[in-house]
Amino acid sequence: MRLTAAMLADAAQVSGGKLYVLGGAFDTISAHSFPAVHRSLTLALVAEVGPADRNRDLDLVIRLVNEDGGETGVESIGKLRVGAPSALPAGAMTLVPMTSVFMNIRFPDPGGYVFVVEHEGRELTRIPFRLRQAP
Repeated sequence: MRLTAAMLADAAQVSGGKLYVLGGAFDTISAHSFPAVHRSLTLALVAEVGPADRNRDLDLVIRLVNEDGGETGVESIGKLRVGAPSALPAGAMTLVPMTSVFMNIRFPDPGGYVFVVEHEGRELTRIPFRLRQAP
């Protein structure tokens, strides 16, 4: 499995095998004061899954770390299972859109943060962003 797309979004959902993104692909969040609580932040992801990864549980871990790599305590742990559609040719890859919503994240200070997405202990991607003091 590998990720072909990963972004932050205000909101996103998967419907009918398609990914719908609202307010996506940004890298800066402004806050009036710190510590700041961000009500909702969504990760929109698209995975490419090959035949070897079908019909089994695929472990996914998403962690939020600060720019120094320090843990923030924000984490999502889940499993993905992808079957083989009957119309899919043998050996073909499957695109799987997915979302992960994080609610009420507390950011103690302005600065850099990064969501790290891992599969079976291997890093798939990093989604960096910054929090800044609003003028």
